[in-house]
Amino acid sequence: MEIFAYGTLRDAEYQQALFDRVLPARPAKLPGWLAVVADGGFLTLVRAPGETVTGDLVTVDDDALALADAWEEVPLYERLGIQARTADGGSAPAYVYVRPSASRERAPAGMLARHARDEVLTRIRAFRRDYDRTSSESA
Repeated sequence: MEIFAYGTLRDAEYQQALFDRVLPARPAKLPGWLAVVADGGFLTLVRAPGETVTGDLVTVDDDALALADAWEEVPLYERLGIQARTADGGSAPAYVYVRPSASRERAPAGMLARHARDEVLTRIRAFRRDYDRTSSESA
């Protein structure tokens, strides 16, 4: 299965910190949506006819999907089923994380989050420590 990644899940260094590996990815687009800066400085998508978000289709297994759900704070971000456009013009089913937002502040091209890279990495690593601790306590 694949996730359409347009923010932190798109970055190899962030993936390494979150998943302990870099996941296979391929370029894709999501027509009809716009990437905006949401509350908290991370990106989300809003429906926007005529707009297109550029991202990657990231291949995940069940464990990586569970980690991604936790990182994206589902249900704060909702995981939606969508059809992305692949680089060859085809269509691919995928999931995308979307947080309800009133923001219309367009995310500049290449922005993954409003936060500094070191701050995002620190947050991911702290999240992963807590996730691993909680997982081992419930096992």
